[in-house]
Amino acid sequence: MSVQPGIEILNLINAIERRTTARMQRLLREAGVGLAAMEARTLRFVARHPGCTQSDIVRASGRDKAQIARIIKILRERDFIGPPAGGGRRPQPLALTATGTAIHSHAESLRADTARELVAGLGPDERSQLEALLGRLSPLESADQD
Repeated sequence: MSVQPGIEILNLINAIERRTTARMQRLLREAGVGLAAMEARTLRFVARHPGCTQSDIVRASGRDKAQIARIIKILRERDFIGPPAGGGRRPQPLALTATGTAIHSHAESLRADTARELVAGLGPDERSQLEALLGRLSPLESADQD
């Protein structure tokens, strides 16, 4: 039986994603940040897209509307997100609160550390080449995971 073209690349990408997600979860837990993976991704999306709506997050993440609604509720209860100053009623725009900004900054520093460790064995030219090659891969669906 022959291996389909690209399957080993897909396997490697999946393995890297699983390991980095597990590492981030452990680091977030150890740091007392208390964010699950999808909560952290949602917080990152709101930080990068102030004024976005729940529907924007659903579209970008490809996740179920109910799942995103639960995550938004959790992040609101923890005072990590809320409507931006001067925000309207419906659809309700989202932005980080002061608490959310602090948590997001901490989580992003852990993410940056993980990223540096991921490519530590590569030289600058290799990192640039890898980034260019990965950027050329065609995703099945366009999604802004940030």
